[in-house]
Amino acid sequence: MIVTWQGGQDFTLKSKGINVVLKDKPKLGDMVIDEPGEYEIGGVQLDWIDGVVQVYLEGLNVSHIKKGKVLSDEELEKLNGIDILLIGVGGGEFTETKTAHAVVNQIDPSVVIPMYTNPIEDFIKEEGGASEPLAEYKVTKPELPIDGRKIVILNAESK
Repeated sequence: MIVTWQGGQDFTLKSKGINVVLKDKPKLGDMVIDEPGEYEIGGVQLDWIDGVVQVYLEGLNVSHIKKGKVLSDEELEKLNGIDILLIGVGGGEFTETKTAHAVVNQIDPSVVIPMYTNPIEDFIKEEGGASEPLAEYKVTKPELPIDGRKIVILNAESK
């Protein structure tokens, strides 16, 4: 799978079969999703519940949270097994940095990819560093970190 970021809350997950576009109205292949629910096309599943979009493709569980909050035990149970977390950080339209850090620790994903408009140095410092910004992030299930967590910073694609 290849993850690219178009800026703001917009990401594209490119798989071998179907691409998923995550934005205000997610897109699964050619299908634009107008309302929360569960959808599946060609072995790719997308669940949109309570402002959280979860995508299951190529054996990976990817979750997109634009504006998060500290999760209850019940909410956390629904998000069990997230491999890659796309989370808004920095406040404003996104999650406040301190809250984002708490949510990341609750979910405990293998990889965190922040979406941001403001500088994210505070988030990176809290999370313990990050790689140099990338144009895209290529990953397969066996390549996920086994111990610890990887922070991936993406550069927004030019539109």
